[in-house]
Amino acid sequence: MRKLNSGWLAGVAVLAAVAYALSLLRLRFSFPLLPFLSFDFAEIPDVLAYLLFGFYGGLLATVAHWVALNLGLPFHALVGPTMKLLAVVTTILGLEAAVRLGRGSLLINGLAFSLLFRTLIMAAATFVLYYYLFPSTYLPFSKRVLGGIGITVEGDLTLATVMVVFTSVFNILHVFLTVLPAYAIYRRVLKVFPQFQGLKTPASVVES
Repeated sequence: MRKLNSGWLAGVAVLAAVAYALSLLRLRFSFPLLPFLSFDFAEIPDVLAYLLFGFYGGLLATVAHWVALNLGLPFHALVGPTMKLLAVVTTILGLEAAVRLGRGSLLINGLAFSLLFRTLIMAAATFVLYYYLFPSTYLPFSKRVLGGIGITVEGDLTLATVMVVFTSVFNILHVFLTVLPAYAIYRRVLKVFPQFQGLKTPASVVES
């Protein structure tokens, strides 16, 4: 029979808590082109949860982090954390694609797939958010932000496209700033605690 692996669950819970704590501490720095976007160190524990505890571990930590970020917030405040959730999930999906590919370097392939998935999906999500869902909110805001860095854009479609380009640059950089530290920590943890190699799944087989 199979039962829930308590070590797996505890490890995922700890990393989700670390991610939330980093969010509360605001350990981040702004993207110069769009200062309202921040490179957030809280993504690192979520990706580390994937590397140590597998696909479901990464997803569980990321969703738990998202839920914690939204506690007590009004509905409209969900947008930022939800975009962050989507960004981390697409990064994890890229890493999972590299694992399933089964050949070559996990790090290099993981970076490549994460860059592809995160950049394309976040570009589409940003365009839909700015141009279709909340244009009356995000387009005037975008115009002010771009004006603040000396860029003048005319036309809603052009404005939304420029924002997609800039946020894509942000997401490309963020993949490196998230995956590389997480992978370095992962390698170090496995060297010190090799037993973590066996905690990739949430269930373990036990004698019935």
